[in-house]
Amino acid sequence: MSDYDDYYGNTSPFDEEVESFKAALRAVVKQETQDELETLRTANREMTGKLANLNKLERAAEAAQRDYERKLSQAEQMARRTVEKEGLAKLLELFREPRYRVHIVWDTQPKCVKCDENRKLRYTTPRGNVGFEACECFVQTQRWEVEETVVHEVARRGGKLLVWYHGTSRYFDDDSVGSPTVLKSPDGASLAELSQDPRGYGFPDADTAQELADALNEAKR
Repeated sequence: MSDYDDYYGNTSPFDEEVESFKAALRAVVKQETQDELETLRTANREMTGKLANLNKLERAAEAAQRDYERKLSQAEQMARRTVEKEGLAKLLELFREPRYRVHIVWDTQPKCVKCDENRKLRYTTPRGNVGFEACECFVQTQRWEVEETVVHEVARRGGKLLVWYHGTSRYFDDDSVGSPTVLKSPDGASLAELSQDPRGYGFPDADTAQELADALNEAKR
């Protein structure tokens, strides 16, 4: 055997160290790879569990939304039925019960004996013509008094139930000069507020309306 064969054919201590290092390196890489794979498997299991929980939460949220919409629809239907029922009851109550309001009446002092039935005095002009003039007894004063009203018309306008009233002592129709009135509630209104529009308020009883009439008459004195 030549020196060349002796040099390359036999394993030297250096070669053994290299092989040993390579084997150790492979073992380390293998262990690190196995550790990394185990970490990935663990993360995958955790992610799978989280996805399952997420899907479960999404299904629960969808079920809750459907339940909310169902209950909301039921509540709206119940509210609509309640409003219709209360509206009908209120409508029937309005037809049954009159309302009272104040209005102005004119009082004329007693007629004297000098004038005719029209409170006119007859006279003759210097040229012989006949003329008439108002008698001094024709003096009128106004005062407030209570008037009973009844329902004239009921209608729904702009989502509100409106009721028109007219006085029982006067007749109203579509061709009449006077018009029925939508009366406001006096609840919570002060005397000053009532005095600004006395005829615009409807009272549930005549005595309460009379209190307003008395206050208005007292203010005119």
